[in-house]
Amino acid sequence: MRVVYLRTAFHQMRRVYAPPGSPQHDKVRRVLAQLADERHPLPGPEDQEALRSPVETIWARRVPETDLVVTYSILPLMVEMRGVHPVW
Repeated sequence: MRVVYLRTAFHQMRRVYAPPGSPQHDKVRRVLAQLADERHPLPGPEDQEALRSPVETIWARRVPETDLVVTYSILPLMVEMRGVHPVW
């Protein structure tokens, strides 16, 4: 089991794009569960590099059956969730 850290910005974006009780909310939760599961490699085979800087890489993963992506960073001891928003 990986530690998944949800940044404040992620919580704020999720309330806008995948509010509690919506179908998008449940699908985002499934993606978070996949990211926490060590049986799934990171980054995943369909994940795309969203941003690269000298100090970090931010990845984007589509949320199935929605028009959303979640963005995340891979850190030594955790996966840091950056945001959730419509596909670019």
